[in-house]
Amino acid sequence: MKLAVLFGSSSNEHDVSIVSASAIIKNLDKNKYDITPIYLDRQNKFYIWKEKIEDITPLPIGEEPKKLEAIEDIFSFLKTFDGVFLMIHGKNGEDGILPSIFQFEQIPYVGNKPQACMITMDKIYTKDILELNHIKTAKYMAFTKYYDEYICGGKTYSFEELLKELQQMNYPLFVKPANSGSSIGVSKVMNSDELRIAIHQALLIDERILIEEGVLGRELECAILERDHQILASRVGEVLASDEFYSFDAKYKNQESKTVIPAEISKQDEEKIKQIAIQAFKILNLHGYSRVDVFLTDDHQVILNEINTIPGFTEISMYPKLWEASGLSYAELLDTLIVENINK
Repeated sequence: MKLAVLFGSSSNEHDVSIVSASAIIKNLDKNKYDITPIYLDRQNKFYIWKEKIEDITPLPIGEEPKKLEAIEDIFSFLKTFDGVFLMIHGKNGEDGILPSIFQFEQIPYVGNKPQACMITMDKIYTKDILELNHIKTAKYMAFTKYYDEYICGGKTYSFEELLKELQQMNYPLFVKPANSGSSIGVSKVMNSDELRIAIHQALLIDERILIEEGVLGRELECAILERDHQILASRVGEVLASDEFYSFDAKYKNQESKTVIPAEISKQDEEKIKQIAIQAFKILNLHGYSRVDVFLTDDHQVILNEINTIPGFTEISMYPKLWEASGLSYAELLDTLIVENINK
């Protein structure tokens, strides 16, 4: 099979995308796939990564591919492949932009459908839909900055009025850009002064901002995979962050962050988490694969945190590690994703 692996882009998760893609290339079965790595730089220019496939290993975070050859007509070029493994986290990939173009151009790809990507990429839309379908999430307020106005709960505020409205929430609070991943732009705040600063920082990334009350509970993750017309859930893993929360640095730079797979929780709690993860996947009309992040409280409540439609695929990422613990190797997982998405 002629397979392109597409990664990079102007997304603020550019660096993580490179690490994920290089790990995928290393783990793909070279006897099954004729692999062409295609790199999208920060200006959204396309290049063939001309490194020998056998020599590609996971790059350290922050390192860029070398030996690049520009591609002039990218979509005509992509049509020469049997399929594309889309590994762009965040903007352009996970938000449904490239999937929309691929569908229009009839280019087979590994990944979720455009509409589901667009909805799920936005944390506010996702929470609204899940809450309407009786899946519990952290208590939250959200607003959209529209020119110099702040729209929150159907009302229009100035910035100072918005801050006053947010004071009804209980600290600690987490301030999140609605359309960003890998915890980029996320702040934990303990008072109104910190909240003011965190909102301004988040607005540099997105004009839609989510404010959540902190949840006292264990951070757990479950991987979802569509195979043979079934939605399967992996074992559940636990995140033990080295920081106050699972920030970008805690995920990718601090070696003191740890994951425990399978998580040391009761069978009943694990089954409950799996059921909620599968239910959320179906409610949001997702296909292919996703990772579902939840909190488990001391009184055994499961509170859904986030859903990632293109989760990290580095060799330390939870998605492949969860499936490995469930009996599916990294290479077998890639085969399943390719067969289920590209051969249909």
